[in-house]
Amino acid sequence: MILLVTPENRHLHPEKIAQYFRIRKQIFADRLKWDVEVHGDLEYDKFDFMPNIYILSIDREGTVLGGLRQMWTTRPTLTFEKFADMIEDPAAVFGPDTWETTRFAIRPEDKDVRFTSGVSRVAVELCAASLRTGLDYGVRRHIAVCEERIIRLTRAFDMPCDVLGRKTTPEGEDILCVAWQVSEASLKRLDWAQAQFAAA
Repeated sequence: MILLVTPENRHLHPEKIAQYFRIRKQIFADRLKWDVEVHGDLEYDKFDFMPNIYILSIDREGTVLGGLRQMWTTRPTLTFEKFADMIEDPAAVFGPDTWETTRFAIRPEDKDVRFTSGVSRVAVELCAASLRTGLDYGVRRHIAVCEERIIRLTRAFDMPCDVLGRKTTPEGEDILCVAWQVSEASLKRLDWAQAQFAAA
């Protein structure tokens, strides 16, 4: 099940947000060893104090399985602050019809991988919800800086995307800045994938 946390209703879901921040710490700090802000067993940064939208996947008991953060690119974003050098013309990318997607994280124990591409049920659910939410808000493009393995979802379901830039970190890891098309056609592909999970 998807829970949409907006600036207007965030005060109603502090424990769900905390669960999501806990997953982020597990993934980005503990597993990937990224240079992120850790506060006890939570990972959050200054962007989490700004107006943004969280899309959370939760189970029937109310436990958060994974989530992502979406931000308007008309405001300060992680991509602009940390990775603008990856984009040839940032002014052509950021705008009112483009959202930044960051901190995509799924509990390791909830991968539930069923596609040969390695894509999980929770990942498909979150991606479909992000497209649906984007369409509701008049968004036509999501951008994200990610590891190359994250775009397996794009390849698996033939969703249009553009690689805006690529760089190698000091640790030797390749990261990409990617733009995904937000469209009814892309959403239909993910809705089909969700139906396959339900039938499995």
